[in-house]
Amino acid sequence: MILPERKIVKTRGGQISYRENGSGPVLLLLHGIGGNSRSWRNQFSALEKQFHVIAWDAPAYGKSAGREANVREYTNAVLEFMTALKISSVNLLGHSMGGVVAQGVAGANPDRVNKLILSSTFMGHGASVGSPLGEGYLSRLNDIENMSPEDFGMARAASMLTSSVSIEIKNEVASIAAEVTYSGLLAGCKMLHHADTRGIVENLKLPVLVLTGEKDRVVIPSRSEEIATLISGVESKQITGVGHAGYLEDSKEFNSVIENFLSL
Repeated sequence: MILPERKIVKTRGGQISYRENGSGPVLLLLHGIGGNSRSWRNQFSALEKQFHVIAWDAPAYGKSAGREANVREYTNAVLEFMTALKISSVNLLGHSMGGVVAQGVAGANPDRVNKLILSSTFMGHGASVGSPLGEGYLSRLNDIENMSPEDFGMARAASMLTSSVSIEIKNEVASIAAEVTYSGLLAGCKMLHHADTRGIVENLKLPVLVLTGEKDRVVIPSRSEEIATLISGVESKQITGVGHAGYLEDSKEFNSVIENFLSL
């Protein structure tokens, strides 16, 4: 399908870019640190008949304005985005970085989230304010400064996907990651470095699905499964044979799991 065009809405904290299609209950998609609203091409095409699918560009991604790099500010950005679009409540899917933000949204305004899907995500690193970024984040920042966008994209795709993935999917993931800017990456790294959502997770009362990729090397499944141990009545599902970008690597199974959870 042709990817929905990028739109822009103004909020109190600055403009936010996004894509949307379909009709029905709102499914809001929050991408990971190596993605953007383009990441969800296969969700737009498969879910548009059941849902009004909306995918945002996180702060300093796409054409979205930058924000202060903490969970509270990213949470506020989502809530302001929903208000600007006159959306009272959503089914919320957060992947990786987006999953940490989604936890923040569900904790801050549970009445605005009907069901929560946490895909290949964790609860943040919980580092103290002022502490230096971890080696993994510093390495990514060094790469984006010193590599061409194309080489950076390919490096990120290699880490996000299994070795058996098709060249078409690898190139697509790489082209999306190549659009990441230094400012967006730095803010995302800082937000995740200091985030600690355990207190939020322990108090979630809404329906939650924790989704993992069997061969994910970016957020290993045990980190996501730790979230599941803290939530009463949680549903957990692992997609076999995929890495960190299951939404593209096996979109058919990924979408089926989402549809089944949201139809309950």
